[in-house]
Amino acid sequence: MPNIETEFKWESNSPRAFAKVLSAVLQVPSVRLSAPRVLHICDTYLDTPERFFEQNKIAFRVRNTDGKWEATYKTRTEVTNGRAVRREESLPLPGIKNLAQALAFLADKKVWEHLPLTGLKSLFALRNKRTSYDILFNGVEAELSLDNFMICVCGRRVLMKEAELELKKGQPDTLDELARQITQASGLAYARVSKVKTALALLALWGDK
Repeated sequence: MPNIETEFKWESNSPRAFAKVLSAVLQVPSVRLSAPRVLHICDTYLDTPERFFEQNKIAFRVRNTDGKWEATYKTRTEVTNGRAVRREESLPLPGIKNLAQALAFLADKKVWEHLPLTGLKSLFALRNKRTSYDILFNGVEAELSLDNFMICVCGRRVLMKEAELELKKGQPDTLDELARQITQASGLAYARVSKVKTALALLALWGDK
């Protein structure tokens, strides 16, 4: 069975947005919130020289999370009333110490899930300091992530913030209700453009300059 990612994102570049999200979560009846954990993540997004992933509406990345490496692809996102749904599959990269080794590992593998892995080139990177919380709500297990990230593209850097609520276990309709209450209490709007789409837009703007 394919792995399906289900999540909500909120615009969080306004002052105190993260505090508003956390306050909103704590106002929801029956919510249990874990202690925070901080992760340091670097995502490098890649494509083939023929732009295979772009042409097939696939995002392909190599992620380093505090020294743990993996490759992930995501299919085109479908968004309905703020709920974003896509297929997501990940491949562990054991023993990898840096991006060059990760690319060599993938090149040796040649193909994964019918995707070409040779000749991959970096498009942009997202460097993220993520503060995450586990949430329990009416039988649903979810993860709230507050992302302070930097988009590194074409030698330039752009700072942004994003709040994300991802379903880990349970019914999507229950996650919808949790997201609705967070939205109402925080006053924040759902994000219209993800960090990846923002980076792709900047790549298109600056790539030929």
